[in-house]
Amino acid sequence: MKLATVLIVLFLLGCTSAKDFAWNEWWKNTIIYQIYPRSFQDSDDDGVGDLQGIRSRLSHFQDINVGCIWISPIFQSPFADFGYDVSDFTAIDPLFGTMEDFEELLATAKSLGIRVILDFVPNHSSDKHMWFNESAESRNYANAYRDYYMWQDPRAGCQLENPEECYPNNWVSVFGGPMWEWNENRQQFYLHQFLKEQPDLNLRNPIVQQNMKDAVAFWMEKGIDGYRLDAVYHSFEVPSLEDEPENPDYVKPINQTQEQYDSLIHTKTTRLPEVHTMLRDWRKTIFEPFSVESQDRYMFMVTEAYDPPEDLVEYYGTDEEAEADFPFNFQLISFLTEESLSGQTVYDLVNPVFVHLPEGRWPNWVVGNHDNFRISDRLGAKYVRAINTLNLLLPGTATTYYGEELGMENIYVSYEDTQDPFAKNNPCCWEEYTRDPERSPMQWDGQEKNAGFSNADETWLPVNENYQDGINVAVQKSNSSSTLNHYATLASTRTTTSAFQTNHLTYAMVDEDIFAFFRFPDEEDANDAVYLVAINFGDGPVTRNFVTAAENNGVDLPETGDIRISTGMDKNDQSADLTDLTLASGEALVIEVEASKLVETTATLTPTPTPDGASQLGLSALLLVTSLVLFFSVRLF
Repeated sequence: MKLATVLIVLFLLGCTSAKDFAWNEWWKNTIIYQIYPRSFQDSDDDGVGDLQGIRSRLSHFQDINVGCIWISPIFQSPFADFGYDVSDFTAIDPLFGTMEDFEELLATAKSLGIRVILDFVPNHSSDKHMWFNESAESRNYANAYRDYYMWQDPRAGCQLENPEECYPNNWVSVFGGPMWEWNENRQQFYLHQFLKEQPDLNLRNPIVQQNMKDAVAFWMEKGIDGYRLDAVYHSFEVPSLEDEPENPDYVKPINQTQEQYDSLIHTKTTRLPEVHTMLRDWRKTIFEPFSVESQDRYMFMVTEAYDPPEDLVEYYGTDEEAEADFPFNFQLISFLTEESLSGQTVYDLVNPVFVHLPEGRWPNWVVGNHDNFRISDRLGAKYVRAINTLNLLLPGTATTYYGEELGMENIYVSYEDTQDPFAKNNPCCWEEYTRDPERSPMQWDGQEKNAGFSNADETWLPVNENYQDGINVAVQKSNSSSTLNHYATLASTRTTTSAFQTNHLTYAMVDEDIFAFFRFPDEEDANDAVYLVAINFGDGPVTRNFVTAAENNGVDLPETGDIRISTGMDKNDQSADLTDLTLASGEALVIEVEASKLVETTATLTPTPTPDGASQLGLSALLLVTSLVLFFSVRLF
């Protein structure tokens, strides 16, 4: 006999059906698919992906029901950080092709109904940008570029013989080491929150701001659909240049050769109010003018900030002064690990998103990107389909990193062959910092050279050899039970089924193994089906009685339902006994329930404790955002 504690919460978040989404809400009913351009498709056999390669593979997104692609940086760059160091914000780097190639890609995507958003870096440029070269020439007031970057004299009162050792303060860069680099010409330091090859722009300078806004507008004029704004919370620092406080929880790595970013608490270099002032201004002066209802064209904005849900809310702005359509939500990347994975942990990461979501705003989910290990390596290969189910069927917009629809896995790259500057900058502990493993080339075919990615003798990163073992598009496309077809089925369901076109969320069951929730249609579609999504994040098979759990709280759940999607695709359209439902480890079931058989009733709230290990938010906080909270314990035999 096992005592399981189960929680049901009904959220009313603004019932909006996809068929009623306005012209400026296209991003609510789609999937954002991240393309890392170096690794997607090589068209000219140089071993590096490019724009014509992406264009040649656009039909893939139709096959898997994806409506929006986000392309990581393609602007001119010396590639110190693989495109996140931009030397010309309005030019295509020749490695990826030409402006004509980009325009052809954009036109083809539009003809297929695929939206295109680009990556833009407001915080810094490359040290090879003309602006920086001119700025570094002289601090003379006659130099028009004098204040384009963050220049600073050596620390006053420093007794060291060499001024280049007198750093202005203790700030540490994201990639490790001082955030300051000495420039001989100016006899000053310049600030770089990332690599020394990525000098920070002086965004308090109105001329710099206008130049950046002009660059943003340039690509809008080309016809893109919006931007992902990279690393926005790094955009401003305190003018006083005060030292940052030490992090008391920091554990110094063995053999550390330089100070690491996590050694400080970044109260002086991140999350300043000016960030939001800038975003509000960009929304009003660039994004809104390029959003035209008569052209069915809305400029989407998503921001990158690794913040908890309670802090992310600021990036939505207000009704009077809008900012991002949403900030990326990295909860399921940052805190879900193989060691912590459980139904309870998933609840602890999902629930605060809804608790803190501002009224009328839209949630989102990210389960992979170019800076984090792939799902299969973070959590285990058997959970890939379960995580894809969670990502695509929770309320809100889902983001998928290329290859996760196949279950692609990390590669191993030795230090000698490492490409990632983050790892190269930290030889002591490069394996902890490298991002090369999750950036390997896309696996298209099991029979072709380099998995169909390139005909080159050598690719910029090695192709994972498991492309020959079924982890490729061609094999999985022809296999109805593959990870790819499972993903495509989920993607189709979320865009064509009324219950998944709302942002209603009702938890069905939460315990150490199970995370389960209901999705309801809007009131005008009340006769449509309700779906139970049940996922087992435990190590072994479990059996649960969902009917008893519901009945104890006044919910009349039918004893049977119809399985519409199973992770193995082997139980689709089978009947499910909801009184005795067994799920294997890593299994997720999407079960249709007749709406007429599910009756919600009003219940009296009782101060029953939350499940062990649940979110630390108290009952009073939950009541602020829920219309019905039902806590209960059920004995399962």
